[in-house]
Amino acid sequence: MLHFHHQPPPYPVRRQETIDAITKLCADEAWTRLEGAPELEADLAAFHHNDPQGRPPLPWFISSGTAALEAIMLGHGIGPGDQVLTTPYTWGATVSAILAIGAIPRFADIDLHSGLLTAETIAAALTPQCKAVLVVHLFGQSCDMAGIREVCNAHQVLLFEDASQAHGARWQGQRVGDWGDAAAFSCMGLKPLAGSEGGYAIFRDRQAAETAWLYGKHPRGLDNETAQRLGEQGLLDALQLGWRNCTFSATLLRHALPYLDQENAARRANIAHLRQHLGDCPWVSIAPEPDDAHHVYHLLSLLWQGDHWSRETFHQRLLQRGVENFLYIPTPIHRLKRMQTNGYEGPPVFWHDTLKRAGIDYSQESYPAAEQRCRSSVEMGFNWTRENAAAMADLAACILEAAQPDSGQ
Repeated sequence: MLHFHHQPPPYPVRRQETIDAITKLCADEAWTRLEGAPELEADLAAFHHNDPQGRPPLPWFISSGTAALEAIMLGHGIGPGDQVLTTPYTWGATVSAILAIGAIPRFADIDLHSGLLTAETIAAALTPQCKAVLVVHLFGQSCDMAGIREVCNAHQVLLFEDASQAHGARWQGQRVGDWGDAAAFSCMGLKPLAGSEGGYAIFRDRQAAETAWLYGKHPRGLDNETAQRLGEQGLLDALQLGWRNCTFSATLLRHALPYLDQENAARRANIAHLRQHLGDCPWVSIAPEPDDAHHVYHLLSLLWQGDHWSRETFHQRLLQRGVENFLYIPTPIHRLKRMQTNGYEGPPVFWHDTLKRAGIDYSQESYPAAEQRCRSSVEMGFNWTRENAAAMADLAACILEAAQPDSGQ
């Protein structure tokens, strides 16, 4: 039996200049900056670019990626009773952010191979009650943002991006986060752009940004003109949601950002090696990358297509060979117990009343591709931020041995 003995390089990389900067913060007792992180936000504004309408980015560094999702929706007036169309195949924070602001998640199915929403599945699921579409660039893959932008424009709905796993990914050469009316990124310590905790929102509409700031930006973080104007309107107050960011995380991110594209290039090179060695294996596959896409592969998702092993057996056979892997989304969001309003038994769930009033019963909904992918995929971390062709060859050999029906146990 083969055994995978390689280890990815340390991740995230904390270079000496980063450690020195953190040490200086400690020595200066700079635990908190009520003005936020204007230097990091300036760096993020330079990293991102204008959206298709020519609007420049307005970044806001905030406490988490989930808070960033809440902020972009609240800033654009999404709230109690409003419907937001999103994917049932995602990490739960995407949907919990919708529920937390009193809005109602509605779902569209996904492409089975990539796990992503498509322009076609969104167009088929949009209803007049939907005020926004929230796409997820899952696993570091970019959705078809040109096609989805066209659908949203045609239906006159807002387009939001959850790019929490896809920092630096592109579609048609344009970075994710630069296509929608607003975008949210997580920057916790395992993401492609990794701090400790934290996230950032990208706004395009200044009024929407200012509305969001009222929920969580300390007045000291506002420019003088904005603070004065909002103060005169009686809107500057202490009714805030605790989204204040972390000074130390902002410093980590400022030092990591210049290396992001370089590290993403190594991830992509390693995926290319892996694809080559996997070849046309009939039992397991990596989703093809469209010509317009530039994925960054935060996670590697393998789609199990064999009928001689169950997915769970394939998962265990990988573990036996030293290939760490996990079932990232074992259940689609609409099937989770706390999403069910009828017959639920468990601790109180505050969004159930909202869903009941709207007549939502997710148990009656079906999204076949999402449900099949939850039964068929295995994932693994892919922090291979240095090119390593030999490791990818060995990884592919272990995957192939675990997949083939005539290999030893």
